[in-house]
Amino acid sequence: MTLKKPLPQLGACLLLSTLSHAQEIESVEIENLDAPQFDIVRVAATQTGGMDLDGNPGDLSITKFEVRSLLSAPIPLWEGMSMIPMFSYSATLLDFSGTGSFPLHDEDLHSAALQSFFIQDFVNSPWFGFAWTRAELATDFQGIQNEDFTFDIAVSAFYRFSDSFTLGFGVAVTNLNGDNRIFPGINFDWVASEKLRVGVYGPNILATYNLSDSWYVSLDGQPGGGSWNIRDDAGNSRTIDLDSYWLALNSHHRLASELWLSAGVGYTFGNEIEIRGNRGSGPSFSNEMDGAPLARIALSLHKW
Repeated sequence: MTLKKPLPQLGACLLLSTLSHAQEIESVEIENLDAPQFDIVRVAATQTGGMDLDGNPGDLSITKFEVRSLLSAPIPLWEGMSMIPMFSYSATLLDFSGTGSFPLHDEDLHSAALQSFFIQDFVNSPWFGFAWTRAELATDFQGIQNEDFTFDIAVSAFYRFSDSFTLGFGVAVTNLNGDNRIFPGINFDWVASEKLRVGVYGPNILATYNLSDSWYVSLDGQPGGGSWNIRDDAGNSRTIDLDSYWLALNSHHRLASELWLSAGVGYTFGNEIEIRGNRGSGPSFSNEMDGAPLARIALSLHKW
């Protein structure tokens, strides 16, 4: 099983990746921070093939559209501490085919979130800290209630052993206003050579290889699921949980200046979908699914 939040944005899973913001925006200088490329603006689309439902006829395919953007340059709060605000939105379209009396049908699910990243730099020290907060609306927009909103936090500490290796430990707490869950995380970032970089950031994995200044390839794994509140056909409040892990090989090409185009293919693993009632509104149901191929395309801006 994977985390049920659709992260690139879940606290401890992105702590190292987000550090690159502070390094790239010249208005704030934070020493000792180095991390893989994290886009300032990104628009992406992912399409999975049909994932066969175990023990049931039919399959589920997923179309996901995502956009995220920094809202400002890093904002200094006090000595060594900076905050970076970000907005993200995703639309996840569930397309069931040949499922007959299956208790779920096609759904258009949406997530909009305001996030803040806090970076604490300890000058002349190999240690640095990180915190993250998120307020999210995850819904089908068929009537907004308290269950559609969630609040999450994460904190982490990192130690830079050398110019090429950083290790971090952190914890994320999701859904503070409901059925909260705690996820500890281990992060590391290793610059193996001038061309190769490998890292694990919570459940996210990333390996990049630079072929030139305008072309690099990457292998990345990330949770592809999520959790949304919906209204069923009877108007009851219910929650859809989707577990999925997406592993993809991508090619990234510079179009102009800091504008990049990425395309990739991969596969889904550990797939399961569950629907459960809120406040006793209906029974719960879950179904595992087979893996399926996926394709992805993205347009991103690395610097302003």
